[in-house]
Amino acid sequence: MHASPLSSREKVIVVFATVHLAFLSFGALPASWRDQIHVSSVFNLYERITRCHQLWNMFETIPNMNRLEARLVVKEDGLKAKEEGVVLPGLRKFSQHDQVRLNNWMVNVIFNPTRGVFREAYMKSAAEALLHSGRYGPRAQVSLEVIPAYTRSLLGVRSLREIAVERPSVLGPFELGALVSRKSPAQPTL
Repeated sequence: MHASPLSSREKVIVVFATVHLAFLSFGALPASWRDQIHVSSVFNLYERITRCHQLWNMFETIPNMNRLEARLVVKEDGLKAKEEGVVLPGLRKFSQHDQVRLNNWMVNVIFNPTRGVFREAYMKSAAEALLHSGRYGPRAQVSLEVIPAYTRSLLGVRSLREIAVERPSVLGPFELGALVSRKSPAQPTL
């Protein structure tokens, strides 16, 4: 029995699916391998165009982050700065061992330059919680301090005798009252 020939539409679908599968397979390779292949720029462009870039950090066998600390620091005029937890609701302390999802949120939202809207929404909610606690007035300044300690390579550990290097970042300071009074997400992101 003879199979009927493919229509031109079916041929286009097969070609696209094959090319897309090749690009997705390439994306599953470790980044260090992909960067050594001469056509990696073509694959990177395809990922950007199709928006199918994958972050495989949840599957990494060697953690790229040794530890992660995060806290809200609140400063009122004339008073010593106080540290608060960052986990909402309740301003609980952040622990990277609490939940993998919380740790991934911290990594993917705080460090991702395209997620400003989420950072602004978080800071607004944190400011509301701080004001609602009654411990701070609307003129108090709040900053989000995130201190990741990135794991060094084996060569770095051997030569420098340290497992990780800290790269702190600070978001703020912002006035609590100003954060809470923001109504529209169309305003500049943090």
